[in-house]
Amino acid sequence: MAQNKVTFGLKNVHYAIATQNENGVWEFDDSQSLPFAQELSTEVIGGSQSIYADDSVIATLIQNSGRNITLKLSEVSDDFKENILGYKKLANGNLVEITNAEVKTFALGFEFQGDAKARRVWFYLCSVSPINEATKTKGESVEANSITLNIVARPIEVGNYLVTHVVANLGDANYTTFLSEKPELPSFNG
Repeated sequence: MAQNKVTFGLKNVHYAIATQNENGVWEFDDSQSLPFAQELSTEVIGGSQSIYADDSVIATLIQNSGRNITLKLSEVSDDFKENILGYKKLANGNLVEITNAEVKTFALGFEFQGDAKARRVWFYLCSVSPINEATKTKGESVEANSITLNIVARPIEVGNYLVTHVVANLGDANYTTFLSEKPELPSFNG
């Protein structure tokens, strides 16, 4: 299959609540849409260090502890605020931020396009910090506000592997339902 030369776009952002059962196994709820995505970037948590001896590099130590994800949205849905950030909806419809609410762990899924194929991704164990909001008055031109979610995706243990995310390519057997169904952990042969 042809490989992408370029990638672009962001759509079909989803999340699924993750809970750890009494045996320590992570389970995922059904996938839910997270609309209004504008931009997403990831950065590896970790890095590399060269070990020197005898006037040369004898080893390079690599550390990958997950990803820092920045997700910019034009608005954060009330469902996400309630389900993940612990907000409470009152009988009168008001939405209240509860600062001592337990923030939920969740999987984050999304799709981006390419010139040859579209890719869909699930990051498994994500945590998000409380959101900051800002707005400004309309002037001679109108500029839309945006909200940034700062997310940490940490690895999940799958057999002998530590896994942060999985990618489905157009044509994969599970591609059609990859984001609409609950995330599944990879199954490694051998």
